[in-house]
Amino acid sequence: MSQFLSFKTRTVLSPNNRPWDFVRLINMASEMGDNEVLRDIDLFQNYLKAEQIDNAMNWAFSAPENFALKENVFFLVMIDEIQYMTKYIYYDKAHQVPAPNLPGAYHGLVESKVAPMLVSGSYIGWMVQMMREMFVGGRLKQTEIPSKLTVEEGLETVYRYADFYEIEVTDESAMVINQLTQSDPFYIASLLRSDWIERDFSSVQGVIKTLDYEVKNRKGELFGTWSEYISSTIKAVNDRYAKQILLFLSREREKECTREEISKHLEGQLSDSELEEKLHTLETGDLITQGSSNFRYRGI
Repeated sequence: MSQFLSFKTRTVLSPNNRPWDFVRLINMASEMGDNEVLRDIDLFQNYLKAEQIDNAMNWAFSAPENFALKENVFFLVMIDEIQYMTKYIYYDKAHQVPAPNLPGAYHGLVESKVAPMLVSGSYIGWMVQMMREMFVGGRLKQTEIPSKLTVEEGLETVYRYADFYEIEVTDESAMVINQLTQSDPFYIASLLRSDWIERDFSSVQGVIKTLDYEVKNRKGELFGTWSEYISSTIKAVNDRYAKQILLFLSREREKECTREEISKHLEGQLSDSELEEKLHTLETGDLITQGSSNFRYRGI
């Protein structure tokens, strides 16, 4: 509602797009004489007060399409990192009743002609699994966006971030940063945001030492990001075989290994179905990737 009234009144939201509270929304709608907005807010608040969770949720989710139809306008509904809706939202105040299927409430809305949806996420395997389970029938079309830039784009990104953070880099150190991060914008930004007291981007050795700190030190951002990926996935499998598979495939991450080779590495301790389940979980967690066939895997 904040974004809708921001658009209608041409009033800019705060820099972080923090929504306005209901008091301000009601005052704005009253000044505009917008009875539809006032009615919508009133009904939504009534649902909340009565703790009619499903009604409140459905009313909020369908609001863009409803207003688009009433006012003959178009909306684009955008949700970033939608996969987190399956894990960190609860139906109750005590956070005891999870809502893992919450994104599925958008099932009938994603293909709206007046308020279509654009969703994105950084956990690709998690996203794909969610789409298969909750948006059947191709309701969401998967469009992969390369995580890495071209070498030229990556180098330009290094210079831009260095300029923004007022960091001294040389042409040589910028090339090394781009090479070591493989032109990945997240890694570039994370590296240049390093708050290590000895960080140095003005020399090749300084870049290498700073990256080494960020990757190996528990306080480093890159260490923390990969720890989050790994711990959440390993926790789902919860045994030592998943760790062995991950280490085995990561040693030579460009090499594809068959299930038979992986099974041999585990000394045949897992049945075919057990091995398949663990490989699927690791792939869903974006810790390994499928190779040239359904029976081949490699590290990332």
